[in-house]
Amino acid sequence: MFDEYEFYQGLVLRQLVTESELSLILRPFVREGRINAYVINGKIGVFIKHSAKRMSPWRFTFNLDQVSDLLDLEAKSLQSFVVFVCGDDGLVTLNVAVLYQIVSFQESERAWVRIERKPRSQYSVAGNKEEISQKVPTGTAPIHETLLQAVKNWRTS
Repeated sequence: MFDEYEFYQGLVLRQLVTESELSLILRPFVREGRINAYVINGKIGVFIKHSAKRMSPWRFTFNLDQVSDLLDLEAKSLQSFVVFVCGDDGLVTLNVAVLYQIVSFQESERAWVRIERKPRSQYSVAGNKEEISQKVPTGTAPIHETLLQAVKNWRTS
């Protein structure tokens, strides 16, 4: 029997593979327990959070183990992202640097992100520290852009 999170992770991984202009090598990033993160081409970290809730708003919490996993992933990757799966509505991808701007992991044991969307619009994203001032589009485009830039940098160096 499959766990619910496996379906949501599969959605993210499928979108990464099918929308990429590059060949991708995906490896699980495991500290202990269930797999929440992957490394793409040995360089880009992707941490996946999901909410099975059908409609906006979606709330995502980070427990201490997840924060620790995210810090480890970031330390071992060129760049890292968190992809939030908002039920069957869409995906929101944030660079970890942006996540740190909106979420304080020191102020509470459970940091959180709230994502909401009105029909036919982009996502509003807020954390327990502050809100992102602009709307965020759906999808994994920031990861693809980072991968393409890494390849360009590699070819020119």
